[in-house]
Amino acid sequence: MKCKVFKIHPENDFDETNLNKFLENVTLNQVFAAIVSDEKPFWSMLVLYEDKMNSSAEKLLRLETVEQSRNMGELISEPTKPIAPRKEIAATANFAPEPIKLNAEQENFYNALRTWRNERASRDGVPPYLIAHNDSLMQMATMSIKTQEDLLQVKGLGEKRVQKYGDEILRILNVVQE
Repeated sequence: MKCKVFKIHPENDFDETNLNKFLENVTLNQVFAAIVSDEKPFWSMLVLYEDKMNSSAEKLLRLETVEQSRNMGELISEPTKPIAPRKEIAATANFAPEPIKLNAEQENFYNALRTWRNERASRDGVPPYLIAHNDSLMQMATMSIKTQEDLLQVKGLGEKRVQKYGDEILRILNVVQE
């Protein structure tokens, strides 16, 4: 969208030919007008517009639109899978899983893991979630983890994290169990 400002002084004879020529060659979007108080007050017009296309460009655009609608007709005529109604989509949407409920022993594991993770993050100068997310700690607290292979089953822990932190995590889980 483009804009242009016109000043119209009432005491002067305003020649509207320039304004009319301009308006013939553009598509108006909006016009704002106001009287500006100055030594000699005048009308100020702000015109928001788009350039009109020349006739050959308009014809080309119409041809492209017709061609696109033909292609759309071909696409629509192909068999398609029916779209599920909105209610069904909303009913099957993936909502956040219910939080894991921990018993007293699991809560001890979880708290020990969180304490370790936060201290480790502080030492490494990284945010705690880069070491392990709370959800991963919850899973570890509820699972029977004895080896690094067991840790690989925890969602959110990959091989690199298990290699880097696995021994520490196993030590923590063993200490809490004793």
